[in-house]
Amino acid sequence: MTEICLRITSLTNADVDVEQFTTNTIDLLNVVMLIHAKGVNPETILKLLQYSPPPRTEGKFWDDLLRKRNRHLLGEIQARLSESEILIVPWGAVHIPEIAREIQKSGFRLDETREFTVIRFGSDGSKSKGGNSGKAK
Repeated sequence: MTEICLRITSLTNADVDVEQFTTNTIDLLNVVMLIHAKGVNPETILKLLQYSPPPRTEGKFWDDLLRKRNRHLLGEIQARLSESEILIVPWGAVHIPEIAREIQKSGFRLDETREFTVIRFGSDGSKSKGGNSGKAK
């Protein structure tokens, strides 16, 4: 296992504020968060069924949630390049292809890759309740 030790010299909030999202994106997020916060029940199902997004909401939603945030992040990366040789960008997996493409367009090249598990959800199967690993005997 590879161990990385870094001294953090600064942290930058490289995300956009939701104020920069369109009203339709905020409305959609509010409906989704209602289900998340209150669960699936008659009230939330009714609100979900009553929600009717305007045309082209999906495209604007992805522009807000993905592309707008990526563009802002890329600007922050460019602004910080002269300050450090190491930048850590803890962005979600769906963002990475566009971010990688844009960084490479700026003249960077991929030298090597390494995979690190930051958070492991669930069980790896090595331990189970009752002593049975789930394997046939």
